[in-house]
Amino acid sequence: MLKQIFSFLLLLAFAVFATQNAVKEANPFVFEPVDLGLLQQGIKKSVEIKGKNISSQSIELENVFDQMTGGENFTYPKKINPGQNFKINFTLNTAYMEGEFMHNIILVDTSGSPYVALVKGKIENPIVFSERYLDLGFYKNGMQRKWTFYVWNPDKKTLKLKLKPELQKEFKAEFKDVKLDVSDFDSLREGGNTPAVKVTLSVVNLEKPKNSLRSIRKIISFTCETFPNATPELQVTGYWEE
Repeated sequence: MLKQIFSFLLLLAFAVFATQNAVKEANPFVFEPVDLGLLQQGIKKSVEIKGKNISSQSIELENVFDQMTGGENFTYPKKINPGQNFKINFTLNTAYMEGEFMHNIILVDTSGSPYVALVKGKIENPIVFSERYLDLGFYKNGMQRKWTFYVWNPDKKTLKLKLKPELQKEFKAEFKDVKLDVSDFDSLREGGNTPAVKVTLSVVNLEKPKNSLRSIRKIISFTCETFPNATPELQVTGYWEE
């Protein structure tokens, strides 16, 4: 009986060892964790990923890219030998990123096989909107719509906003500098000590495109002198009235 148990354990150990080796061969790379921490929206961050080829085969890379938006200007070794340590470098453009992120950096070898390295962090938007989604409701050409909301910086920097020129045929924005009490986001009040901008956004001439869907979705983008690389924007949504 003991001999049978010993044989079974030996076979089990061999199976585990063989499985581990198979996984290593199927996944030739190991990577050091990359956590970029908190970044401000609009910056370009240089990122370095350190890896090692733990397989017994040389791997030739055809391409490396970011599966999400932001990764650009990748540099990487074309050939990675068994046991070789290597680095992948790229620039993370955070202009259109916000909140926590987990990016898959994809390595593709010359046979077409993909391998994944992870890069994580969090992007902080330096410009806070009291409203990010504005509702047009059921809308038809010529209807008037107007919204008022506030914009501010958490570090109390003064903001200078402008509506992007390409939107000014359809929308109009008026700006007024105010002081805001932001202690309760759900109950903002003027008269506090945070510099803010009171924005009044109105529809000027919104026309239904031919053969368009019933749903309306417009990205309203602003420029900001204080943070020229940030992307302050909100959405206007609604439905075209039949």
